[in-house]
Amino acid sequence: MDPLTVEQAREYLASQGIDLPDFLLEALVAQANSIIDCLNKHYPASTGLLIMLYLVSLMALGQGDRYISSQSAPSGASRSFRYLSFADRWRGQLSLLRGLDKFGCAGGLIPPDPTQTAHAGLWIARGGCMCG
Repeated sequence: MDPLTVEQAREYLASQGIDLPDFLLEALVAQANSIIDCLNKHYPASTGLLIMLYLVSLMALGQGDRYISSQSAPSGASRSFRYLSFADRWRGQLSLLRGLDKFGCAGGLIPPDPTQTAHAGLWIARGGCMCG
């Protein structure tokens, strides 16, 4: 399998409405390419490519919840963004990645789920007898 290129990643992310600066995209692609040996050992090239693309998209989604929902150009430049349903987008990409990566090659690189929040509380109870 060949390493993932920045151009492949950019094209895939653009299809998902995600736009990142080049320096950040290059860093994410380098991270995805770090698992090539594991992917080559367990998967055909096409599956490995998808795993790397899904991994890059998860890492990119973790950069923020804004994505391009529409754009137009020649002369009347316009760009619309969407901010809703980040959690759904995150879970969808994570499901795609985990569904393909049965051997866990990308497991160590998946960012923590930003949609999970911990709720803690302190409960204090005082017992007594309500006798007589």
